[in-house]
Amino acid sequence: MRSLLGKPLQPPLAHAVSRAEGSPSGGAGPLTVEALGWELRAALPPLRLHSVSVCDGHGNVLWLSEGALGPDEHALVVDALETWGGDQRNGGCERKLEDGRSAALLPMRAPQGALVGLVMVLAEFKAGGEGWMDRIATAPVRAILEKLAALLRPAGPRAPEPDPTSLMLSLADEPPPAASLPAGPTVEGTQGEPTLSSTLTPKAVQEMLEVGGLSLELEAPEPVAEAAVASPAAPAAPPSAVEARGAAESSLTSAHSAPVQGAASSEVIVALEVLPFVKLRAGGRMRRFEVLPRGTPRQNRDPATLDVMAVERLLSWLAAHRSAWAQEPTSFTLNLSIATLEDDRFLRHLAVQLEKSGISADTVGFEIAEPLCTQRRAHVERFISGCERLGCFVVVDGFSFDSAVVPLLRSKAVRLVKIDSRLTAAVMKDKLSQALVVAIVQAVKVLGIHCAAQHLDTQLAVRWLTAVGCDFAQGPILARPIPIGRLAQSSVG
Repeated sequence: MRSLLGKPLQPPLAHAVSRAEGSPSGGAGPLTVEALGWELRAALPPLRLHSVSVCDGHGNVLWLSEGALGPDEHALVVDALETWGGDQRNGGCERKLEDGRSAALLPMRAPQGALVGLVMVLAEFKAGGEGWMDRIATAPVRAILEKLAALLRPAGPRAPEPDPTSLMLSLADEPPPAASLPAGPTVEGTQGEPTLSSTLTPKAVQEMLEVGGLSLELEAPEPVAEAAVASPAAPAAPPSAVEARGAAESSLTSAHSAPVQGAASSEVIVALEVLPFVKLRAGGRMRRFEVLPRGTPRQNRDPATLDVMAVERLLSWLAAHRSAWAQEPTSFTLNLSIATLEDDRFLRHLAVQLEKSGISADTVGFEIAEPLCTQRRAHVERFISGCERLGCFVVVDGFSFDSAVVPLLRSKAVRLVKIDSRLTAAVMKDKLSQALVVAIVQAVKVLGIHCAAQHLDTQLAVRWLTAVGCDFAQGPILARPIPIGRLAQSSVG
């Protein structure tokens, strides 16, 4: 795969680090997939190689020597694994790609014959030629394949541990197959968010692609007494947006149970739902949730007031239910409206509420859509600077590598970008979208910023994004929004 400038794209940072750490140095190091991968690459005959990759039995890339794998290459891996699953006699195959490359696929089998993964060698077809499988499948290469199979094979029968996220995954419109998302704890053994990532030690590989996290279920609307928030009395004429926001700021701190004047007393004023960011890669204990406020029709017509009420409601709930989220590092993000970005009082009010509730500022972040970053550039820069001083973080939503938005990534407050869903929806059929997604993943890694895909609805897209190094994902294939109250119930149960 090449960049828009015609230069080969470098591999994601995680792959670059693994190559540096896993390169053979001449000393006897631990037996890892990286070390064996480099040993395998060195054992291959002279070829014009594009890359050598090691994949597990689910098609996930555990190690990649260079470059990046696209959907075409990934499809070859998945097809070979499905074909070889029940055939222990198959010793490998070669496939020719449309771009003039040739792929040699070599199975890795445990001593009992079970298929635990494969190695794919990509090279120029002219350099390999017909029948180059015989040149590759030498005795040293097969010896290394046996070592990899021994490293990746399951340790033995293992009783599955309770999976508190099984209900969350079952809510998907198209539930992922069991082979793609096995249930179990995360690699770290903590109750972090679900993960699809893999590790390279024998014990961790045994728990590869296992999912852990909070038990999330659907619940009925929360009681009015818990969710209702006071609103300013309705004047004779409809109030302006500025007046409504000012009145909300002064009233939110004193009343959390009075219904909005003119609204039915049984109506929930601001109900909060949360959508988890599902981890695609191993590492870190941070759990991330996007907060989705659901207001009354009247409040929905005034987004700035709804934003203020949502923040108040969130901080109030976090302060009252610390045991539900504070046991592990956890963060919550809210999407902001244009009116809130233009209101300088919002961050001052937020600072007061953070101090009153005793919630750390880095627990709360705000999502800003990329179009707003260009249309309201001055306001966005001022807001990001205010978040940096306050200690809150910022998420750029719908990031598409717009050259006008890229400079905003210099701020320490920007900690995550959500890739434009139009790009992730097209990655399986459009080469330009693939190149842009890979470029975004690599660029933000260099800056120390996480990236997330959103609105995913196919397991194939999830696997490809995992392979190229994306950190998180959201979408109906992974999880549905649930009321925030379920976080407290899951911590008790």
